[in-house]
Amino acid sequence: MVAPVPAGPNDGRAAEASAALRAALEDARGRMRQALHAGGGGVAAAAALSDVYDRAVAARWRAAIQEVPGAADAPLALVATGGWARRELAPYSDIDFILLHRGDEALAKAVADRLLYPLWDAKVSVGHAVREPRAAARLAKGDLSTATALLDVRHLVGHAAVTDELVRATRAVIAPGGNANEFVSLLAAEKARRHDRFGDSLYLLEPNLKQGIGALRDLATALWAAAARWYPQALAAGAPGGAAAAHGGGDGPAPRALTPRELIDALVGLGHLTHRQAAVLHGARDFLLEVRALVQLVAQRRTDHLTFELQESIGPVLFADAATPSPGDAAAGVRPAVAPAVEALMRCYYLHARGVVQVADRLLDSARVPARRKPRIGKVDNSFLTFNGELAVREPAVFAQRPAEMLRLFRVAVELQLPVYGHTRELIAEQVAASGQVLTGDPASSRHFLDALLDTRDAAQPSALETLHQLGVLNAVMPEWAPCTCRVQHDLYHVYTVDQHQLYAVAMLKRIARGELVAEHPVALEAMQAVTRPLPLYLGTLLHDVGKPQGKGHAEKGAVLAGVIARRLGLTEADAELAEFLVRQHLTMSHLSQRRDLSDPEVVVRFADKIGDEERLAQLYLLTLCDTAMTAPNNLNAWKEELLRELYLATRDQLRRRVGRGGVDDAAARLRAAREKVIGAVAGDRDLAATEAVVEALDGRFLSQLTTRQAARHVRLALDHDAAGEIVSLTVTHYPMKGVSEVAVVAPDVPGVLAAIAGALTANRVDVLGAVVGACERAGAPLAMDLFFVRDLVGEAIPENDPRWRRLADDLRELFAAGAPAPAAVEALIAKRRPRSGLPPRITPAVTTEIRTVIDDSSDATIVEVFTRDAVGVLYAITHTLTELGLDIHLSKVSTEGEKVADVFYVTRSTGDGPGHKVTAPDELEAIAGRLREAIARVEG
Repeated sequence: MVAPVPAGPNDGRAAEASAALRAALEDARGRMRQALHAGGGGVAAAAALSDVYDRAVAARWRAAIQEVPGAADAPLALVATGGWARRELAPYSDIDFILLHRGDEALAKAVADRLLYPLWDAKVSVGHAVREPRAAARLAKGDLSTATALLDVRHLVGHAAVTDELVRATRAVIAPGGNANEFVSLLAAEKARRHDRFGDSLYLLEPNLKQGIGALRDLATALWAAAARWYPQALAAGAPGGAAAAHGGGDGPAPRALTPRELIDALVGLGHLTHRQAAVLHGARDFLLEVRALVQLVAQRRTDHLTFELQESIGPVLFADAATPSPGDAAAGVRPAVAPAVEALMRCYYLHARGVVQVADRLLDSARVPARRKPRIGKVDNSFLTFNGELAVREPAVFAQRPAEMLRLFRVAVELQLPVYGHTRELIAEQVAASGQVLTGDPASSRHFLDALLDTRDAAQPSALETLHQLGVLNAVMPEWAPCTCRVQHDLYHVYTVDQHQLYAVAMLKRIARGELVAEHPVALEAMQAVTRPLPLYLGTLLHDVGKPQGKGHAEKGAVLAGVIARRLGLTEADAELAEFLVRQHLTMSHLSQRRDLSDPEVVVRFADKIGDEERLAQLYLLTLCDTAMTAPNNLNAWKEELLRELYLATRDQLRRRVGRGGVDDAAARLRAAREKVIGAVAGDRDLAATEAVVEALDGRFLSQLTTRQAARHVRLALDHDAAGEIVSLTVTHYPMKGVSEVAVVAPDVPGVLAAIAGALTANRVDVLGAVVGACERAGAPLAMDLFFVRDLVGEAIPENDPRWRRLADDLRELFAAGAPAPAAVEALIAKRRPRSGLPPRITPAVTTEIRTVIDDSSDATIVEVFTRDAVGVLYAITHTLTELGLDIHLSKVSTEGEKVADVFYVTRSTGDGPGHKVTAPDELEAIAGRLREAIARVEG
């Protein structure tokens, strides 16, 4: 806690000290910036800044004890705590100290006042206390923050014996009798609470460098536990020179204080850390301090939040040689130039954070004094045994002599449903780091790896496969996989790192195989049961993004790598080719289902030609389903899943007909069956004749995009709309668990209808995640029938009783009151309800605008694809522009991927009363793309 500035004496010398400190800090920050930009490292930069404070406070101490009568001979000492004590200061860190005394508190406070004034005047945030040593130590008994602060104390100046008294008293409180179990338990509980507060994932897109998982506080927590348990031994093993020299009158050398580096090295000497683990902690500490310092230098304030804006500022500093797009790619808007550097930065961060988690968590666990009881040991086989209910290796030499046993261990663990003993995991990590290359191409290792990949019993979290990856085994078996480790994409859509995403996809595949997801994905279980060659499916799923680190065209590049890996692992040529095919085509089904008209038979026919047989289709469907679901939480919404399922079933029917296993391909019959299902769902509570009339008039394209339930809901809305004589009607269905609401809208089918609805949704602060646009083509009064998948601006589903729905309905009725809505009225509504914010926009990863026009994928319409940043009003801008260009929108598929929209429109050129025609002229297509870019630029500007 920072104390307020009290009224008290100040003088010219204090003012001089304040001015000198301000100048010294500015100079130190400048030199720190230069050193960091030159690759000087975070530990050295933080230590240099700590030295500035050490010198300034020591100088002021010498003046203070002369100014306060009796202070020069009094037993006083000044100790640093926190980051200052650890010499881990960032440019705008606060500093903390304790002024120790032996009974004369008034004298000590007088000295403290003279120390504090220059610091406050220099705008330094200071936390301080005036304490007797034993009184300070007693506070550690019930206060964890005090206990950890006292563990870090570093003697600055004064009487060393007083500091020594504090160190000894603190030790007695924290580890009475040498047992620090209670303190270590408190540390573990505090760590869990902190993770809940600052994010429960290591892979947050904008992590906290101090409080996050694997960040500086986790590293410090492990060292606090180690110091509490082994401090006397570590002190004896530590390198000399760790204590600060006394700057003022004292009574002997300062008490010994180990820096974090010295403590880590001492733990190696004591056998509690290996050299590799020590290197992990040293590297992580240096990198985290480096990034934290750069973050604060850029922000010019105290902050530990590595936001997207700061990532883009410091990424090019640390990774200036990261690959940037070629001039041609950049001109085409393929990728922002800053992205490679940011991705390199975040990959390095995640690698270090993951290392901290693995090593520091193990150190925290081992710091507990074990209970005195005889261990329970059971034999498993000649290599393994059970130790207190965990699977362990009998002799460490086993892994060196027979490396494949590192993989077989986890096969046995899954079979026996036992966790692997922590020390055994460490042995594997050490062995892999020392000689992991022996696993590459080893037949026994390959066999055990493929068995693990196929084993659906592996249901733990993390899975055995994930644990093998954490220990470095997957990288050793498949070196091509290593670049995926902790690889990120600089956007908001791909939440997981590339390696975790692929591992999660395999885990979901196994859940489907076990039947755990039959309620959510019944067709997927049916497809899985039809798979006769599961190995290519599992390997293809694990490797589907293995080409991501190689940049653009990752599906093709990944397919080549997958083929190499599959053949080296010993797959048959047929299975290797199938795995390669799955990786090459893993994007195809999601693109077709979400961006093309599935009611067009040619779409299915062309796709079936590409697939070739039903086995390949089933495997590609399962891979696509798991890939989509594991890209980000809740990414696989009901709409995407239904479209994917429809494409799979339609293509399966097409393939079966080719081999004589199905009836005649009759698109009209399938559409007829769909209409009958909707009629059957509605007619029970509505007039049958009226229901049939509406369903028969429904656009087949629209009907093919919806489930029977969604279509039935829309038909009921249309019937009620007619009965009430409304201009516009809507109904809302709330799905809180899915984080989405469905809004069905019925309105006059007039020019600009979609733009008007999109504008009204924008005005009412409704975020559109997806949309399906259609029409009821009845004579006299055609209706636009649109379905929107929406949420509020904080990402939550909007309940049916939310007042904005009434406002939305009223707004739409007013807009359509005079027929076709006037664009000026829509824009006025948006401006009235959504005034521009005076706050600066939050910086997020850039999204490049890309407009594509496709004329070959539809027989009667031109397809316009728009990819751009999701901004307020962007859907309105797109649809309004298409209307202005005289284009009729016959089908629209709107979706959001993080902060990127992927909107597809089937359009024709209006020709009066007759049907519209495709736009094919190159100059017209370019004009459409140009106008859309201009409209989107206005929204973003």
